[in-house]
Amino acid sequence: MKTLSDIGCFLIGWNKEILKECGEASHRQYRKLLSAICIMMLLWGTIGFCFADRYINIESTVLKIGVSLTFMLIVLCVERVIILTVGKARLMTTMRVMLALCMAFLGACIFDQIIFRNDIEQAIQEHREDVIKETVTKRLFVFENDIQRITHDMDSLSKATIVIGEQLQKRPTIKGTNVTTQEQVVMGEDGTPKKVKTQSVNTVTMANPLAEQLKANNEQIQIYANQLEQLRQDKKDIAEKTTAEVNQRAPGFIEELEATLHVVSQSPVSLVFYIILFCFLTFLELFVLTIKMGDSKCDYDLIVENQLNLKKKLMEQTSQSLLMKKAA
Repeated sequence: MKTLSDIGCFLIGWNKEILKECGEASHRQYRKLLSAICIMMLLWGTIGFCFADRYINIESTVLKIGVSLTFMLIVLCVERVIILTVGKARLMTTMRVMLALCMAFLGACIFDQIIFRNDIEQAIQEHREDVIKETVTKRLFVFENDIQRITHDMDSLSKATIVIGEQLQKRPTIKGTNVTTQEQVVMGEDGTPKKVKTQSVNTVTMANPLAEQLKANNEQIQIYANQLEQLRQDKKDIAEKTTAEVNQRAPGFIEELEATLHVVSQSPVSLVFYIILFCFLTFLELFVLTIKMGDSKCDYDLIVENQLNLKKKLMEQTSQSLLMKKAA
């Protein structure tokens, strides 16, 4: 029992030596505070474990327990701030009430998402069906624009290719001329040698250069045709791919929270249950605060306050003594 008592004093921050000197009222206050803080730690330990399992996607049980212990430690530290406060602290009381409301809201959300799991999954599925329809419509619009653009470019290039083909049928070959310049030495009238340039012109037949252009156009048309075929195939599979993509997403906390609010707002029974759960958690959060602020002071509190007052008086007397010595 002594060991358990020491652990209890450690949890709520009380001095076990002072508690030994106190009467039954302090021991009852000690047991009430310890019970309240144990309830809060167990509650938030459960919430932390569920949060780690459902939303952080931690598979290791050891890590889940670690997150649970972290939640418990945070709650313990928050409650000890209230328990270890000496005297009245109205601002702290107000902040604790606001914190209790926030914590109750978070706890209620997490518990509701576990309790209403089947209803939430159904609401998420309905929401995802709307998301799939909207996504498919947007992607089909993009595909249609791409198909129209490529088809337009392909038609324009096909028309130009037809014109080139008709020109090639009329003139498969073209004639060209080669001009060759040569220098010759001839004797002038005065008998001196002179250089004279002579040009020779030869007519040759060559393939029409439009044949290369026609070949390049046909290759580009084939590329366009392959792109159109791929786009049409992707367009057929867009609904199936989008459905698989959306359904494979792991449910997030925000998505489940929105689904929870949808379920609660659509059903009066769910709304009443949520309000009851919220009030229950809020009252639990305020347990320690009401015990600390509502009850009359026990002898443990009186001893602590008395020690504080004695220290203040001692420090004041010491300060006055020092001032008198300096004045003398």
